[in-house]
Amino acid sequence: MKTKPKNFGNFFVRVGAGFLAFWLLSMGAFSLLLGQQRAELMAADIKDSADWYTGDYARYMLDSKEHEENDPAELRRMLKEQSYRRNWSDALMIVTAITDQGGNILQSDRWWLILTDDTDIDHMTDKEYLVDMSDQPQNVLEAIYIGSGVVDQESLPYDMRFEAWVDGDEAYLKSVTVRPYEEVNGELKLTDEVNTVECAYDADKMSDLPLKKLVLHRMSFPGYPGVSLTAKQVAADMTSPKRKEMRAWVENPSEASSAAPIVRPWLVRQYQRTMKYCDYVDGGYVMMSFAAEGCPLKACLPILVPAGVLSLILAILCAIILSCALLRVWRKQERVERVRRETTAALAHELKTPLSVLSATAELLGDNLAPEKQGHYLEVIRQQAQRMDGSVRQMLELSRLETGAKALRRTAFSLAELAQERLQAALPTDSTIHTEFAAQGEYEVNADRALLTRALDALLENAVQHTPTGGCITVSVADGVCAVTNTGDAIPADALPRLWEAYYQADPSRSAKGDGLGLSIAKTVFDLHGYVCGAENTEIGPKFWFRFADK
Repeated sequence: MKTKPKNFGNFFVRVGAGFLAFWLLSMGAFSLLLGQQRAELMAADIKDSADWYTGDYARYMLDSKEHEENDPAELRRMLKEQSYRRNWSDALMIVTAITDQGGNILQSDRWWLILTDDTDIDHMTDKEYLVDMSDQPQNVLEAIYIGSGVVDQESLPYDMRFEAWVDGDEAYLKSVTVRPYEEVNGELKLTDEVNTVECAYDADKMSDLPLKKLVLHRMSFPGYPGVSLTAKQVAADMTSPKRKEMRAWVENPSEASSAAPIVRPWLVRQYQRTMKYCDYVDGGYVMMSFAAEGCPLKACLPILVPAGVLSLILAILCAIILSCALLRVWRKQERVERVRRETTAALAHELKTPLSVLSATAELLGDNLAPEKQGHYLEVIRQQAQRMDGSVRQMLELSRLETGAKALRRTAFSLAELAQERLQAALPTDSTIHTEFAAQGEYEVNADRALLTRALDALLENAVQHTPTGGCITVSVADGVCAVTNTGDAIPADALPRLWEAYYQADPSRSAKGDGLGLSIAKTVFDLHGYVCGAENTEIGPKFWFRFADK
């Protein structure tokens, strides 16, 4: 019996593991299907972006008719200031570049800062410095994002100052100082909180260049400002190894070849290079390079996460429901097996005594006996045969009830009338036991009349067996409770919980009065109907009751 809980636990584990495996397979298949659909859409979007970049964008940027200036140096500056800004998100990454035949970068979607000398707009100088931010670490980019208010913008502004070495129109950052404002009496004042971040630079190369203090004029970076993204996330993406790898490909066309597009549920990738004519660059041709990579499954997370959680909850509920249903079947089978074993053992024990009496009596009949003794022994044989037949019938009935082989046939009838009827039929005509009946209404119930009759007979039979001569049996129906009370000795307190067990006798010396199955059959009938039953001692004597309805 100690292994049963373990077996039940293994049972639930197996059912749960089965549903978990099914859920994983289902979610995997759903994720791949959804990812494939998103991958195809993403691939189409990437292709449209590539066509736009190598088409309309290239025509505008490289056609001399579109610009007043055709100086290559001015073109280079203009191209950098108008960096390609398109489709930047946590699931899609696009990098572009334009290079001449000499390998010089004319345009790249690196992150560019445009700094100026003066903070006073009224006296703003025309001198601007272009700063390439692509090689700066993440903490530098994060500080500038926060200070510029592009992402993680607070309700109050920031003051942002730069130290940089200048070389012509270009500058190289040494440090960035970010200082937030605070509101005091309706006025904005700089706080004492100062955050200075050192930038990445080669001090030896900058030794001969002048160091200036500059302020931000504007900045240009690939992609739209991510409203839902933090400065840390944006900075991490801009400095990611994947973006650096893709940037190296687009900016070094001679070092890498074009690759075929890849479209998978978890990855979409495309590289493209195109030669374009430009009449105001050396050689007349430029190289248009386009690289893109997307993560379809990552883009599907807003759908996959809720769907996965919901389906997991449903899978758990189904596993619990199925486990409970199978457990009920298991327990029913176990109960049937237990009843079979107990019935077999009890039947063998119950029939042992009458069989011994029959055997001894049969041997006595073999002797030459007087006719009156033969008649007596034949009567003994008849009584023992009836006792055996009754025991077998009782055990079979109990077995059918406990195993559920006998279904309920509910009908509406008066419980008070049935109780009064069974009370009148419980006593023989020559009995000295008195009866009393009390009911406060008809108390109509919807139950199996035959089974409930059998249960009432069992209670009354038990009362008759244990009521002394001249005693009284009382049946009452009131407040949703039907009770059978008889005068007699009180039942021992330790025996009260076991009275409903099969073959249990509170007084073994009185076992000849019954087979010990009546109360067990009654309890089984009450359980089938959902009735609560019990036994207790009263001032009058023992009381057996069952509740068939709420008050």
